[in-house]
Amino acid sequence: MDNICELILQVRAGNESAFVELCNVYDSLINSMSRRFSIMSTTEYNVIDDFIQEAKVAFYNAILKYDIENKKVTFGAFAKVCIRNKLVTCLRKLNSKKRKKGDEVQEPTEKWSLQDAVVRRELGEKLILVAENSLSAYEKTVFSLYISGKKASEISLKLGKSEKSVNNAIYRIRLKLKKTVN
Repeated sequence: MDNICELILQVRAGNESAFVELCNVYDSLINSMSRRFSIMSTTEYNVIDDFIQEAKVAFYNAILKYDIENKKVTFGAFAKVCIRNKLVTCLRKLNSKKRKKGDEVQEPTEKWSLQDAVVRRELGEKLILVAENSLSAYEKTVFSLYISGKKASEISLKLGKSEKSVNNAIYRIRLKLKKTVN
């Protein structure tokens, strides 16, 4: 942990190589979270690189905002929350843009490799199976609306439930899906 704190201080002082070193330490976290969120995208093109870039920006911001004196929260946990929050926002925006465009065909910005397509399909199928087998009917409805880009407040209005009920369902869904994806 002391080494991580030293690197954080060096990054804050403008040392780019310290940032690269920290990125290397947390590379698996950044890539795995980016991969998970890109799979939930409803776009026709591969967005993994976009999500990795956004995750690295969130990671850099976490470095700047982390309280080194706080012994209760590790930097890794703090960075994970920052990255997750950023990727959730990106996924919602991306899916919202898709929804606003309606039936417009989007041109892919890059071609998927066969391996990317297979991994995306396998993980998507796994998430669908988990959703079908472990989520309640209410959670399935909330999940469907949530990944389509709707906010908890919009879902609560649509379903006639309290926003707290929707947020609780989203929390339960995340826990169930996280257990499966990890």
